[in-house]
Amino acid sequence: MVVFHRFASFRFFVAAVLLACAGSSSDSRVQAQIKPAEGDQVKVYAVGEWRDGVILGQQGERYGVQYEFVSSQQDMFDRKAIRLLCETEALDFARTWASESGAFKVDAALKAIDGDKVVLVKLDLNEVTVPLASLSKKDVAYVGKLKKFREAAIARGDLPAETPRLPDVESFENGFGETAMVMFGEGKVTPLGTPPSYFSTFSQSGTGFSFTRKRQELVAIIPVGGPDQLVLVSVREDNFFNNGVKFPSQLYWVSLKQKKIIGTVFVTSEDFVLDYDPRSKIMVSYNQGERRGFNDGGVLTAWRLNPGDSKAEPIVRWNASLGWRLWSYYAKVINERIILAKTDRQTYTAWDIVDKKVLYSIKARSFFDAQAVLTKDRQHFIIPEDGFVTVIKADTGALAFQLKSPSSVSGVNVNDAGTKIAALTRDRLYVWELDGDDPRPISYNAPLIGNPFSARLDWLDDDHILVEGFLSQILFRLSLELPIWSYEMSVWQKSLNDDPLRSMVLNGHFFYTAEPDIFGGTLAVGAVKLPGPSVQEVTAKIEKDSLYAIKPGVEVSIGNLNVSDVGFVRQALAEKIQSAGWVLVDQADIQIHCEMGQHPPRSETYTSMMGRGESTTITYAPYYSNIEIRRGKQVLWQSGATTGAPMVVHGDDIQAQVTRMQVPQLEFFKNVEIPARIIDSRFGNGFGHSEFGLRGIVVTSTAPVARAESPDEAKRLAEEEAKKAEEQRKNAGPTNAGGFNSGSFGSGE
Repeated sequence: MVVFHRFASFRFFVAAVLLACAGSSSDSRVQAQIKPAEGDQVKVYAVGEWRDGVILGQQGERYGVQYEFVSSQQDMFDRKAIRLLCETEALDFARTWASESGAFKVDAALKAIDGDKVVLVKLDLNEVTVPLASLSKKDVAYVGKLKKFREAAIARGDLPAETPRLPDVESFENGFGETAMVMFGEGKVTPLGTPPSYFSTFSQSGTGFSFTRKRQELVAIIPVGGPDQLVLVSVREDNFFNNGVKFPSQLYWVSLKQKKIIGTVFVTSEDFVLDYDPRSKIMVSYNQGERRGFNDGGVLTAWRLNPGDSKAEPIVRWNASLGWRLWSYYAKVINERIILAKTDRQTYTAWDIVDKKVLYSIKARSFFDAQAVLTKDRQHFIIPEDGFVTVIKADTGALAFQLKSPSSVSGVNVNDAGTKIAALTRDRLYVWELDGDDPRPISYNAPLIGNPFSARLDWLDDDHILVEGFLSQILFRLSLELPIWSYEMSVWQKSLNDDPLRSMVLNGHFFYTAEPDIFGGTLAVGAVKLPGPSVQEVTAKIEKDSLYAIKPGVEVSIGNLNVSDVGFVRQALAEKIQSAGWVLVDQADIQIHCEMGQHPPRSETYTSMMGRGESTTITYAPYYSNIEIRRGKQVLWQSGATTGAPMVVHGDDIQAQVTRMQVPQLEFFKNVEIPARIIDSRFGNGFGHSEFGLRGIVVTSTAPVARAESPDEAKRLAEEEAKKAEEQRKNAGPTNAGGFNSGSFGSGE
C-alpha cells in the first residue's frame, strides 16, 4: 500500500506554481505532464484532506474522480488537486524524462535532487536514480529552475523545507519506568565546575528578526557563545491552520555581536529542539507523538550539529515518554552519549545513546516538584528536595554529595565559581560554602522572597541572587538580607519567558525574549548585564533599621486562634513574644493569628522500586497548621506546616502507614521560629524597579511608595529617574544600553 505524504505533495504543488509564474509556457508544461487516464488510482484533495480515488474521465481541463467520504462520492477536480500514485512524494507532476539522444526515456515524477543526480519515481512506483549529465539539456534546465524557485519559496516560508530522514524509533534496554532510585547518603562536599569559557564572550546586546513563517512559536533560547556571541533559537510551527501541510520546526543561529541571523536549520515538523551542547555538538529534540492514556507516547531524538551549520544529522531516536503531568518539557545533553530528561513529576531519567540503554532514573523527594538544575559545565545535576539538596554526577547518576536543609527546598543553584550553593525555602535562603570546612549552611532571613512551592533562582555574583517572583524578577542582596530591586515585564512578555528554556542568567547577564508584534511573526533576543543602571547608587543609601515593621519594643497582640488547644497556643505565643523582645498587649495594630485544620482528601500512587512495576494508590487527608502576623490586612510574616505522604514507604500496608502519619500539628506553634525583626512586606519588591523590553533594560522607578513621604513624592522621583535613564540610553546608543536592533526586523538575514 502506498502511503501518501501530504507534506511532500504540498511542497511539489507550490514549486510547480512557482515555475509556472517564472515564465514557463503553460502549454509546454501541460504537454510535459503525464495526464491521468480513466481507471488510474490517484489521491485527490477533497473535503479537507487527501483521499483515495479513481479517475472516471476528463472534461476539458478537469477530471472526474470517485472517492470515499462517508460513502462513495463523485466530483470534478483540477489537475492540481489530483496526484498520481508516483507523485505522492514528488516535487512536481510526473513527466517524460529523456537523454539528449532519446535513447533513454522514462515517465516518472521527480522525488529528490541529490547533488548531481535526481531520484525519479516511475509510474509502477519503482525508484531510479539518474545522473543529471545523462539527461537532456531541457531536463537539466528544468531541474535547475525547479531547484532555484523551490529554494526561494522555502526562504520565504511558502514551502516546507526538506528535512533529514529520521532513523527508526527504538526502545532502549531497561526501558522507561523500570528503575526509580531515591538518593540517600552524604558523599564528599567539593566545589563544582565553572562555566565553559565560550560563555564569557557575551556582552550586553540584543537583536530582533522576523520568523520565516508567522505561525512559528518559540520553544527555547540556547546561549552558545563564541566569537559571534551565538544564541540558538528553537521554534516550532503551529500547523493547525495549514490544511494538513506540515511545516518543519526551525532553528535560528542569532549573532548578538553582528545583530542578525547568520543561519537556519530545519528539523522535522513534529520534533522541537530543547537543548544543544556546542562542545559535544549534540542536540536533543522531543516529539510528543500521539497521547496514549496518561502518557504522551513521545520520542527523543539526538542530532549532531556543528555551531553555525545549516544541517543537523539525526543519530538515534528512542521511546522516551515524558509524563502528561509536566507543565513544560525538559531535556538536556550531558555529553556526546548521555541525554537527561524529566520524564514525570519528580522523576528524571538518563539514557546512554551509544549503548542504547537507560542509564539511571532519579525520583526526587520534593512534594511540590521543585525545579532541578544542571550545572553550566553539564557535569552535575542539583536536585532540590524536602529537607535536602542532592547533587549527583550527571554522566553516571552516582551521588556526589547531599546537603541537609532545615526545611523543604523550593529552588536551588550554584554560583559561577562552583563554590557556593544557594537553596530557597519558605522563609529562608541557605548558602553552603563548598570549599570550606563548616558543613552547616549560612542562614539568611528571606520571607519576602521565600516560596514553599517551586522557585527559580540564579547567582549574579557572590552577594546577589536573582529570584523569580510574580510577573517580576527580584534581586536579593545577601549582605543586607533584603530584596533590593525588581525587574518587570509586561504580562505578555512575562508569559513568553516563564519557562526556564526561554530565559536564564549566564555570566551575569539575563537572557530573555520579547515580541514586538503580539500577533507573532517577529522575535527579539537580548542579554542585559545585571544589576543594571541606578541599582548600586540607590541601594547604597539603604538604612535597614528603618525598614522593620516589627522589632524589639514593638507592641503586638494575639488575635484569632482557630486551634484545637487555645491555651497551649496562647502560652507558646506569649513565650515567643517575650523572647523576641516584643511587648504583648491586649489590643495592637499588629496581631498574631493561628489556624489548624485538615485538607480535603487527596491521592498518591506508589510504584515498587524493585523493578516489577507494581503500583498502589492510597488516599489521605493532611492536617495543617498556619501562623500569620498581620498589620490590618497586610501580612507581615507567615509560616506553616502540613502532614503528607512520604516519598518512600517500606513494607506492604502502605495505606495504614500513611494514615498513621496524619495527625494534628499542634506542636508546630511551639516549635516554629519567629524572627525578632521582620522587614515590612511593602519592601518585598526592593527599592526600585526596571523593565526588560525591546529597549533592553530601562529604570522606571527608584522610589518605592514606602520610601517617599507621599504618593506624589514617589511619582516625582520615579519620573526623574525614568527621564535620567532615558537620557543615559540615548547618549550611550542602543548597543551599550542593551536595546534591541530594530533595523534587522523583516530582513530575514
